[in-house]
Amino acid sequence: MVTSRGGVEPVPVGPDPAPRLRLPARLGLREPPDYPVPPDEVNPDDHTWAYGWPAGARMAADFPHIFPEETALATSRVADLGCGLGALGFSALYAGAREVLFADGADGAVAWVAAVIAENALGNRARAMRHAWGTPLPEGPWNLIMGGDILYRPASFPALLDTIAQSLAPHGRCLLSDPRAVLEDDLPLLAQARDLTWTTERRSANYTLIRVTRPG
Repeated sequence: MVTSRGGVEPVPVGPDPAPRLRLPARLGLREPPDYPVPPDEVNPDDHTWAYGWPAGARMAADFPHIFPEETALATSRVADLGCGLGALGFSALYAGAREVLFADGADGAVAWVAAVIAENALGNRARAMRHAWGTPLPEGPWNLIMGGDILYRPASFPALLDTIAQSLAPHGRCLLSDPRAVLEDDLPLLAQARDLTWTTERRSANYTLIRVTRPG
């Protein structure tokens, strides 16, 4: 099994150059004061979860345009897959999502998001859990699965698509974001092998939005 954000050096299109444990100011969230970067039990040298990855942040800011149907989001169960700092999941909460699961393979990410949830008294609508790709997300199925900048390790693609296929509700959708304009050719084929559709759209905010759905 492959864990989220596991042991990979950042690439040029990847994160900001130093961990900065900051969430978008527009969300109005209180962050845990003087929060240290906690060690990761599996890979203590891996802090990729703590970076400000660009495409995830751009998709989070693009939320009002991606989700004009607020009532649909308000009744949705949402999972932030490979959540890192949690910008996508917290943006979904801000936009009115009924429930959000934050899932990551890094202990530090789970601890950080759990601390933000506690600091903002969001425990009735959100929780953070450690999760390994290749297995279903807990407490599924999920209406909406999101992932920002999680397509940087080709060896993990089959496990990632397995998780999405096993966790997506009927008529649900998965939205992924990537800073690159051209993605690996095998991704649509991997999705098709799992009875999923894979479409891409280059957004004006300079990221690629990937929609993964289960044909109805």
